[in-house]
Amino acid sequence: MQGRDELGGLTRAFASMTQQLSDARREVEQSMSQVDAARSNLQTILDNLTSGVIVLDSEGRIVSSNPGATRILQLPLAAHQGAPLEGIPGLEVFGSAVNAQFAQYWQGRTEHGLDHWQQSFDLDGSALPSALQDRTLTLVARGAELPDQQRLLVFDDISEIVSAQRAQAWGEVARRLAHEIKNPLTPIQLSAERLEMKLEGKLEGADLAILHKSVKTIVDQVDAMKRL
Repeated sequence: MQGRDELGGLTRAFASMTQQLSDARREVEQSMSQVDAARSNLQTILDNLTSGVIVLDSEGRIVSSNPGATRILQLPLAAHQGAPLEGIPGLEVFGSAVNAQFAQYWQGRTEHGLDHWQQSFDLDGSALPSALQDRTLTLVARGAELPDQQRLLVFDDISEIVSAQRAQAWGEVARRLAHEIKNPLTPIQLSAERLEMKLEGKLEGADLAILHKSVKTIVDQVDAMKRL
């Protein structure tokens, strides 16, 4: 009887352990499935993100990048995986500046409680691929720390926004300049015409001809400046 009780207990314990192992395996599989789904969702987001995303290791070498980074920089970043950002032709200055920003961020984050840094950069188009050589590429970049001392670099191309702002600023300068030039033009024209009326009866011959020609020149040039 006692032997059968021990055997029964052992059987029940074995069955319980088997069930626990099965449950644990199911939980692990479920967790792995969730991790895979999360990774897949993250990759989909990165692939469709218009911003450039580059993950660097602790030495500033490229671990991964998204298509947005390749599109903005017009460089095959996937081919440079494992290489330092500042070692890529055309990105030497940008890579050095990014490294400097991370160094400054690490020095001041404890004191100032920062969780990221942000900075704008102007990339010389002449050092970039032909598609960008006719303009300056203006980027606004943000950096943060990832686990295992990796670095996250996210950047956007704001060249068109900066260009539009500059055009707007120059348009305002031109408008004010035109206003300042136009203001004295009417008094100049009226003064010339008034002088002609006053002197017309007092001059004759060549002097009168010079008066009419001079006044006409002033009026014509005032009209030309108004049109300009």
